Amino acid sequence: MKILFISFLIASVGFCTPKCDESNLTDAYTFPENMEEFIPYENQDQFTLVHNSATEIQFEVFRNSTVETASCDHCCDYYTYENEELFVISDYPFYDIQFYINADDEERFNYGITIGREYFSLNENMQMVDSVEINNQYFHEVFKLKSSSHSEEYEREVDSMYFNYSIGILKIIEQNGDSYEIQ
Repeated sequence: MKILFISFLIASVGFCTPKCDESNLTDAYTFPENMEEFIPYENQDQFTLVHNSATEIQFEVFRNSTVETASCDHCCDYYTYENEELFVISDYPFYDIQFYINADDEERFNYGITIGREYFSLNENMQMVDSVEINNQYFHEVFKLKSSSHSEEYEREVDSMYFNYSIGILKIIEQNGDSYEIQ
């Protein structure tokens, strides 16, 4: 009886699952040719941020490039997209920092940075400053990004950051007023 019941279950699952004779690649999203201009770090790059109490924090960047596949649950079509992830690691107890860059349609891409639990989106609505002085250095074409995380569960820790496509993170400002600046 058990064998008959198990056979019935296996058969019914097999009939309910759509069978694909052939999978169809519908789209392949790739980065634009100038994508490297928007990624400030190479694999194993290092940089230092200085806390406003003079503590220096050394960071190392690890970069991971992949091509991901995605599909719908009920069809045989699928698409691929290029994906870049940058993991910014420190021995000092600091927030986890991660860059996410995914290819999208029409040579566009989604670009975001997380610092701890805060998310910063790099998109066309960013506020750019022509030049800004940070840690006695002048930087040009700098974006001031506000955290776009909306959570009632916790108080925001990181309020905003200054970012430049050629150098990367220039300054991180915490909610409590502490800041970390590029050295």
